[in-house]
Amino acid sequence: KYLSRSQIIQKKTIISAAVGQAILFFIIFLFYAYAFFFGGLLRWKEIKNGDREYSSGSIIAIMFSTVFGSLQLGGISPHAKAISDGRIAGKLAYDVIDEKPKVVSDDKSAKQLKREEVKGLIEFKDVKVKYPSKDDLVVLKKFSCVFEAGKTTALVGPSGSGKSTIIQLMERFYDPLEGQVLLDGMDIRKLNLRSMRRLIGYVGQEPVLFNTTIRENMKFAKPDATDKEIEDALRAANAWDFIIDKMGNQGIDV
Repeated sequence: KYLSRSQIIQKKTIISAAVGQAILFFIIFLFYAYAFFFGGLLRWKEIKNGDREYSSGSIIAIMFSTVFGSLQLGGISPHAKAISDGRIAGKLAYDVIDEKPKVVSDDKSAKQLKREEVKGLIEFKDVKVKYPSKDDLVVLKKFSCVFEAGKTTALVGPSGSGKSTIIQLMERFYDPLEGQVLLDGMDIRKLNLRSMRRLIGYVGQEPVLFNTTIRENMKFAKPDATDKEIEDALRAANAWDFIIDKMGNQGIDV
């Protein structure tokens, strides 16, 4: 489907380029004919430019100066296309930058969460979700579940059944169409998202490390984290002993 659409566009582009080249050379040769005709007329009737006659050399020089100047102007067109492509790309980028997100990350009017106030009980009530890019596909419908605090819960199901979507709803990457997601009985839509996310530790299916030290990677989650907090987090993830064993004295500064 998409290849055939691309093929049609490519054919139109090639035809347009061929017609453009034909018109260009037609105009050039037409100009040659007119220049020789008009230059010959000036010489035949001995028409002067002030007190000077037009010589054959000056006529040829004017003709070729005009032709090559026009060709150089015609060479601007590829760069004009690049400018046009840049404007389109800029428009797409600014559309993303200027878009007002539906989920506000730092709503000052929402409740700020503190670590000592949170127990960690998460509950889904009659949640309905569709993928933002696929409005016709319902991922979760009337989904209800309780994730008890301090316990390990496993979500099992085939690919596309909504396991990752449940985690994304917990982190409020997007909101459900229907139902509620509750944290300790509070609707997460009424909580300050930034303060809530600071209390969540998440390791995705394909974790990404940035090209810097382990310490700096850890501080992306909490910029003001102390060395003790970083060590505690790595111990909780069963990574501390591995780092010390493999990295030696440099440890988290590798």
